[in-house]
Amino acid sequence: MLLVPLLSRWLGLGDRKAFATSVAVILPLCALSSLIYLIRGGLEFSAALPYLLGGALGGILGGKLFKNVNMLWLRRGFALLILYAGVRAIFFA
Repeated sequence: MLLVPLLSRWLGLGDRKAFATSVAVILPLCALSSLIYLIRGGLEFSAALPYLLGGALGGILGGKLFKNVNMLWLRRGFALLILYAGVRAIFFA
């Protein structure tokens, strides 16, 4: 939530580059988290496979569509995603 404004305002990156960079930060963090779960025995690969495939497909499609989306709608989409995750974490976790 703070990474995009920091990248765009303090480092002078354009909005698209700031969004792309913040999304690119997610991959190594997810890989590290998966490795920790795997080492501790908390990751069942067969249960995670549908999510991995969905995430890969979504990443590919998102990368192709990203350059054609208006920045206003991109910001709104990310805002809705963050709100959805927050509401779900508060009320349904």
